[in-house]
Amino acid sequence: MQPSGQMRYNEPLANYTSWRVGGLAERFYQPADKADLIFFVQSLSENEPLFWMGLGSNLLIRDGGICGTVINTKNRLKVMQRIDYETIYVEAGVPCALVAKFCAEQGLVGAEFLAGIPGTMGGALKMNAGAFGGETWQIVQNVELLNRRGDVFTKSANEFEVSYRHVNLKNDEWFLATTLKLQQGDTSESQQNIKALLAKRANSQPTNQPSCGSVFKNPEGDHAARLIEASGLKGFKIGGAQVSEKHANFIINAGDATAADIEQMIAYVQVQVAQKHGISLQTEVCIVGEKLNEKTAEDFGTVAVLMGGNSAEREVSLRSGTAVHAALIARRVNAIAVDVTNDVIASLANLKVDRVFNIIHGRGGEDGILQAVLEVLNLSYTGSGVLASALAMDKLRTKLCWRGANLPTPNWFVLKTEADIDACIEMLGFPIIVKPSLEGSSVGMSKAKNREELVEALKIALACNCEVYAESWVTGDEYTVGILQGAALPVIRLETPREFYDYEAKYNSTTTQYHCPCGLNADQEKQLQELALKASEIIGVEGWARVDVFIDQNGDAQLIEINTVPGMTDHSLVPMAAKQAGIDFNELVWRILETSIRK
Repeated sequence: MQPSGQMRYNEPLANYTSWRVGGLAERFYQPADKADLIFFVQSLSENEPLFWMGLGSNLLIRDGGICGTVINTKNRLKVMQRIDYETIYVEAGVPCALVAKFCAEQGLVGAEFLAGIPGTMGGALKMNAGAFGGETWQIVQNVELLNRRGDVFTKSANEFEVSYRHVNLKNDEWFLATTLKLQQGDTSESQQNIKALLAKRANSQPTNQPSCGSVFKNPEGDHAARLIEASGLKGFKIGGAQVSEKHANFIINAGDATAADIEQMIAYVQVQVAQKHGISLQTEVCIVGEKLNEKTAEDFGTVAVLMGGNSAEREVSLRSGTAVHAALIARRVNAIAVDVTNDVIASLANLKVDRVFNIIHGRGGEDGILQAVLEVLNLSYTGSGVLASALAMDKLRTKLCWRGANLPTPNWFVLKTEADIDACIEMLGFPIIVKPSLEGSSVGMSKAKNREELVEALKIALACNCEVYAESWVTGDEYTVGILQGAALPVIRLETPREFYDYEAKYNSTTTQYHCPCGLNADQEKQLQELALKASEIIGVEGWARVDVFIDQNGDAQLIEINTVPGMTDHSLVPMAAKQAGIDFNELVWRILETSIRK
């Protein structure tokens, strides 16, 4: 005799979850009925990993999927019948909404709240699911269970310890069915109550968008949704995951979310609420499975951390590189610190490495030259490729690309000699800021408020031996947006008592202030993040970056520049933003190293 259900291999679990995300099930079994399920479990090896799911509504399956066998009971364990005048028998695969409807039709009241639970009876039993003031185990009389050996047995409700969204079920036992005890009542009144509850749910929850229902448990005496909304997170987005604008305790799949996006959003919300309200939100959702392409330290092989270089940002690069190297060592990566004082080929000549973590700022490390050399050497590396690196390093070409894509950036004027100054003044007026096009960390930049200062600023910038341009001064607030693996990090607002955020303010000053949260409302922050992502996409940026932007006195955003190898010092902005998102420095370095895998 063989099991009579359906077995599939490498089945996409995104098809079976309400979030529409999840990797593959190694084996996926849908039993024909309860008897077939029991026989199937009895036929399995005791070492076979088992995972049960129904409608997949309170479940986040990671992108790497589930090893072993997934048992899906949706529409399989579907028997539902009345036992006597006050009890019904329901198998685990019956959707809760159908249970509520059936009870109402039978003239039984007390189960109306089940209409608001978007899962099966088995899932509702497992987590004591509730809605609209009702909880599952308030109406449970007894349950029928199956254990790992295939034994079937019954327990009464009082044999379980039940609390808010928790039931003490053993790991090797699963619910097959339950008997619910209800009360006689009026069918019409019960049906009207269900209709009212469903209308309330539709009005208050994003029922037309993929979600898992409520993500977080309500803290005692408060509501998770209130805390999340008060933290300014409504509408906040990471990748394709978004905090619902309709109900803040829902995280929706906005169209292209991965499970990793959603899991990162869950962690981010927890960090924000804890920081702002001192409350640790606990999840209702069950998170299972393997992370996609989760790497071990050994998978990266030997990593050369390239730092230093010969640009004006050498000292900053050495500080960044030292911190990065320490973080990799802490994560047990076989990392070698390489101070590049000459050319890259000579620096790597006697080393056997598998990939490169590039943390050389400025020319020679951030401008496509290093990237081209590494590709010739057939070495994978972090960050953007040759073309994107070259474009982003050249502020003038970056602005041309943005302007060509109708993205906002301040007007500018190219200055070649002092003979261009009068034309520049006529076009831009004062104040203006003068910049060398191929330097980072504000090297060679000066603010000019009159002709004399402009002449001096031009001399300073021309000493950098590259094209120079003047840019209209933007009066307003300065922000920066970190980009990590295709997602925007929390926005940081910069404040300095100096003339502008120059080299001293960035790396040495103790008076520079970094505001994260940045003070913008959720919609404004979201718009700024989307602009930064678009600006990065236009240039072809990969892996990680930082986009600098002003919001002027009219409330309009103005893109300033983009950095493809941002600083990683104790004053640096990307680590600051990552920390706000719940990503510590070592984890941030690890994720940046992961960007070398694609090459």
